[in-house]
Amino acid sequence: MDGILKKMIFFFFFLTVLSCKNEDKPNVKEIDLISEGRSLIREYSSILIDSVEQFDVRPENEKNDLPKITIGLIDSIPKRKEKLNQGRTDGHTFVSFKLEKEDLIKFKSPYKLYLIKEKSSNVNVVFVIISELNINGNNAYVVVKKVRGIGMVEDTYYFKKENGTWVFEKKRLSKMG
Repeated sequence: MDGILKKMIFFFFFLTVLSCKNEDKPNVKEIDLISEGRSLIREYSSILIDSVEQFDVRPENEKNDLPKITIGLIDSIPKRKEKLNQGRTDGHTFVSFKLEKEDLIKFKSPYKLYLIKEKSSNVNVVFVIISELNINGNNAYVVVKKVRGIGMVEDTYYFKKENGTWVFEKKRLSKMG
């Protein structure tokens, strides 16, 4: 009886160790993708949050008197659920993480930028949402939505990794409303 008990304990211990090792590999890949996503956003935050001046609809003669609009960047990039052919994602890896102030150190704009948790009804704020961040090998794209009141613009920004650095390739207007 002692021999069987020892074998069962060893077997369960072996299964526990084996299952732990399998879980570590995706986490390392996810951490690398988050790091890549952060470096892309850190380097190109000014490009990703461009063209907010189109939401500044103050009359030209009153631009200095009325308060400037501000930018409210939603601080989380959501995880996109991809449903292609029985769960296959065709190599697309969608990255999700919380943005930090350090991710925006290279942001340059005449408008002030604040990280916020959720949209509100403040009419002087252009809400910016990074709704999708996809990294697929040496290619990446970022979908950014800018909303003020009932006005909305959604752009897709494409990047390519060359010599270990992300390079901006093009911007495409996805939606406008």
